Amino acid sequence: MTFAAVSTVAVSLFLLGGLGYSYMRAVEYAHSIPGKFDMRVYVLPGTDQATISKTAEDIRQIPGVASVSWIPRDKAWAKEVHDDPANTAGLDNPFPDGFKVTIKSLNLGDAVADQIGQLKVIDPDPGVVYLKEEQHLIDDGLQVMRWLGVVIAGLLFLTSGVLIFNAIRLTITHRRREIRIMQLVGASRFTVRVPFLIEGVVQGILGGCFAALMLFGAQHVFQNFLMTLASRTQLSAFPALGAVLILSGVGGVYGLLCSWLALSSLNTIQ
Repeated sequence: MTFAAVSTVAVSLFLLGGLGYSYMRAVEYAHSIPGKFDMRVYVLPGTDQATISKTAEDIRQIPGVASVSWIPRDKAWAKEVHDDPANTAGLDNPFPDGFKVTIKSLNLGDAVADQIGQLKVIDPDPGVVYLKEEQHLIDDGLQVMRWLGVVIAGLLFLTSGVLIFNAIRLTITHRRREIRIMQLVGASRFTVRVPFLIEGVVQGILGGCFAALMLFGAQHVFQNFLMTLASRTQLSAFPALGAVLILSGVGGVYGLLCSWLALSSLNTIQ
């Protein structure tokens, strides 16, 4: 029963920690791609400098906007000429003045684009240009990952709690005589309960440590798999110490709670 409790805690914390770690890495990756999810906002041709400055300030006031940078039409055209001199030779500058807008979160993209599009100086064609479908895809993927982790790990966590609960109850039942003797010689209720509480905490901590070890092994295997696909692919270093401390801490607290509930459900050591 004890082995089953420890192993179930380890699996549940492994899934919870693994999905949480994957979610954080996915978010970190999404925000690490330079300019990937920036918006391009274009104003009407002939807009004067004062109106452009005021529009930039209006965009900065929109909730969800992280930063706004003005892209002068001359600068944009000079870059295009430099990048593609053959196809731009002899052509006039067709670019309007525009802005580069960075949002704080992927799920705010549509709301920010709608509010920017309502500004009078924004050119309706092309207006606000951004990778709408790609943002939705990544945001939906992160949402699924988060909820899947919560549901699966929650069910396993509940199962491990039941196992710890039953393990402590069985231990108390088998030691009724020893407990009664301790009570007769004057042992306090706290003194009698402490060993069982410690047992639950140890089971939870062991489960957390095993979960951290499994996460470290899983990342190592995944890193080797990525290396076979692309030799330059490198994952961030696994926070081994942080994973051990967090998962063992969560497991220890959970084991303590389950042990306390098991002790409270019996009258043997009241």
